[in-house]
Amino acid sequence: MMSEKKSDMPTRSADQPGGIAFAVVSLLAVLLIIYGNSFFGEWHFDDYHNIVDNRNVHLQTLSWDDIHRSFYGTAVEPRGRHLTRPLSYLSFGLNYFLGGTDVFGYHVVNFFIHFGSAVFLFLFVFRTLKLPLLHGRYGDRAYDISLLAAFLWAINPLQVNAVTIIVQRMAAMAGLGYVMALYFFVRARTAETGSARWGLACCCAASSFLAFGSKENAAMLPVAILLYDIVLIQGATRECLLRVAKFSWIPLALTASLAVLFSDFLSGVFQAYEVRPFTLVERLLTEPRVLLFYFTLLLYPIPSRLTLLHDIEISRSLIDPWTTLATILGIILILGFAVAKARRFPLLSFAILFFFMNHLIEGTVIPLELIYEHRNYIPSMFFFVPIAVVMVRTLDYFSYRRGIQYFMAGGFALLLAFQGHTTFERNDIVRSDLHLWLDNVQKAPNLSRPRINLAKHYYEAGMYDEACKELKTAEDLNRDTNLRQIGLASYSLGAYYLYQIKDLNRAEQHFTKALERFPGYPSAIIGLATVDLKRGNTSKAWSLIQEYIPHHRHNRQMIIIDALVRLKKGDAKGAIQASAKAIALKWDDPQPWEIWGEAWRMLGQWRKAAQCWEEVLRRNPFSSRACLALVDLYDRLQEGTALRRNAARCLALKGDESLDEWLEGLARDSSASAYEIKPRVLRQIIQKEIRRDLLR
Repeated sequence: MMSEKKSDMPTRSADQPGGIAFAVVSLLAVLLIIYGNSFFGEWHFDDYHNIVDNRNVHLQTLSWDDIHRSFYGTAVEPRGRHLTRPLSYLSFGLNYFLGGTDVFGYHVVNFFIHFGSAVFLFLFVFRTLKLPLLHGRYGDRAYDISLLAAFLWAINPLQVNAVTIIVQRMAAMAGLGYVMALYFFVRARTAETGSARWGLACCCAASSFLAFGSKENAAMLPVAILLYDIVLIQGATRECLLRVAKFSWIPLALTASLAVLFSDFLSGVFQAYEVRPFTLVERLLTEPRVLLFYFTLLLYPIPSRLTLLHDIEISRSLIDPWTTLATILGIILILGFAVAKARRFPLLSFAILFFFMNHLIEGTVIPLELIYEHRNYIPSMFFFVPIAVVMVRTLDYFSYRRGIQYFMAGGFALLLAFQGHTTFERNDIVRSDLHLWLDNVQKAPNLSRPRINLAKHYYEAGMYDEACKELKTAEDLNRDTNLRQIGLASYSLGAYYLYQIKDLNRAEQHFTKALERFPGYPSAIIGLATVDLKRGNTSKAWSLIQEYIPHHRHNRQMIIIDALVRLKKGDAKGAIQASAKAIALKWDDPQPWEIWGEAWRMLGQWRKAAQCWEEVLRRNPFSSRACLALVDLYDRLQEGTALRRNAARCLALKGDESLDEWLEGLARDSSASAYEIKPRVLRQIIQKEIRRDLLR
């Protein structure tokens, strides 16, 4: 056994003046060093859907209506909406109100949420080690153990995605509320006076509200509190279990109530498996292997093992792969040990049960992605406490040999430094969206989704051959845990051939393949309808859209293509209604404004049409189509000043091309656009204005 001799190395206590201050300042300093390079990181992945393109969180005022709208996350329809992580979305809204889409403010908030979680984790662990049940074993080293555990958790590279990827603030805020609730609970449970107990209980309730309102996995908090009380406060005796059993229904009922509150998240569990290439049983078989992988990542988080999207083999049966059964049996043995030894090793038992319990929501029946590193944010909070105990006791053991003791201390310090450096390096990768996907392709080369996102960067940079190569590889791999993403590879290739190569036949082939891989895929349907419009087959496009749009009434792109097809059919009023609905979903998208403008033109409302096209130009100042549409409209309205202004814009936009070549090129690609360019008419108007300017 390790010696119980106390180390002679310098130590502090949270009960001493300056003890808490030292812990707070040291945590802040270290976290600023390793996370400082993340403050200008770019938007990633789900950031766009949840924040950048989400009008609900684009607060223009702090009125109740604006704030209340943010509580519904990304939901757009007033009917049937549920509260969706309301406090997380409200925090995004406040960030937007103060700084728009400037990423700096979002990253600063994320950082201080993580810092706050580390501070409260330190305080919580310290109070835990001072409990009567544990004080005899750990009380003399409670400060050192709790501060070391907080450091090990806070600087672990596995937390990077929860802190640096902006949308994962949801996980971090839930973690902050969770650990605060645990801290205030233990304070209330051990308070000496009734007034203090009630005040701390109110703080616990408020912290629980923060956790519940940030992310659904915080619903395990009532169970965690019950487990904490049984194992670490009362002691896991038979008498205690019998006494607590009478009241155990309360936290379970509270957890069930939270499930009802978040029914938008938990409803349709079985139906949602239709977008997954695995069944409910296969997910349950796979998740134990995922949990084991998380366990090893926390202990051995080297850069080569960290990425955003991991490639995990799905367990098709207990023996396929063979590690499935072995892992399940191993976890059963670990949990059995934790339960059986809860009286003898309460701290270790609670750490084990806490880790697995807090993976229950995201690691069981709900058809989420199989694996994400940020899901360890809450489960890993107590993970490092036994490790910190071993490290501190090791130093105590070698107190009789000062040289060995300092050597061990240096080794532990080097371990912390390595962890911090890995976190710093990981932040350097995650802050750049391009580097994030390059890194992901390198570490998970057989996944389709990282290659699709990398192809997007290549395409935007004008590297079309590289983009096409990545998309073809992604399509051939046909490997992802979301059928939408599998269909996206084929769709993206179709878009490449449609808009870049102008090959309608090959575009149609890839759109069809996307629809085969993911039936009902909205983007593929839109692509096929666009091909039909470019071929002049409006009736076929109309039939296609009418077949699918009843199933996608809230999909903005489907609404837009429906509006465009209605416009091409001559249904101006229907086009106005559909485009108005699309604008309500995303105000700054120019495409529905184009359709709206042309619908008003079709009705002879030239002034309204011009106003719509001015809105298009306001959202996209380099839109050649908008300038030409306004030239046409202002000529009809005989507004010379506005006509000359837009004619001049056209001359600037055409660059070195001749006017005829420029107009003919735009006209060839206008059959699937709201405004169909007539080169001869527009050339005459623009040339007329040029002559007037010359004569003037």
